[in-house]
Amino acid sequence: MREKHVDIPQLTYFQMDVRDMSLFGDGTFDCVLDKGTLDAMMCGDDAPLGASKMLAEVARILRPGGIYMLITYGCPKERVQLLYQSGSHKKIELYIMPTPGYQLKWSKGVSLAQPIMEEVSLTVDGQLPPDYVLKDPESHFIYICKKPDAANEANSVVANEGETITSK
Repeated sequence: MREKHVDIPQLTYFQMDVRDMSLFGDGTFDCVLDKGTLDAMMCGDDAPLGASKMLAEVARILRPGGIYMLITYGCPKERVQLLYQSGSHKKIELYIMPTPGYQLKWSKGVSLAQPIMEEVSLTVDGQLPPDYVLKDPESHFIYICKKPDAANEANSVVANEGETITSK
C-alpha cells in the first residue's frame, strides 16, 4: 500500500496486531474503517476471544462520538451481538450493498434505477426484520457503529421506519 500511494505523503502505515494497538492512545481516532479484519479474526481458532479483544481495542482508540465502520459478509445474526458485547458501540446502523453487477445479471437490458445500497432497520434485538428478503445472498453488510458521546448514553437500534428503541 505504501508503494501504491506514494503520491499521498499524508498517509502513514503501521503493521501490528489489531488485538493490541497500544501504540495509539485512548481516543486517538475519529473513525476506524474495517474491511475484512473482523472477518479474518472470526476464522481463527480463538475466534470469539480474538474478535472481542480487537473490538475492545477499536473502542479504546475511538474518541467519544467516533465511528467504527465495518464492511463484512457477516449478517446481523453473526455480527450485531458481537458488536454490542464490546460495550462501546451504542448505536448501530445497517446498510446492505449487493455485489457489484448483481442487478445487471438479472436486468436483461431493463433500466433498474435503484440505489446501490439500502439502509435496513434492525429489529429490537438487532436482527433483520422477519419479512426482509435479501436480494443478493453475497451482499456486503455495512455496519455504522457510533461510540457514545457520554458514558450514560443508552444502547439503541434503529427499529421500524426510523423509530429508535433504547434500553439502559
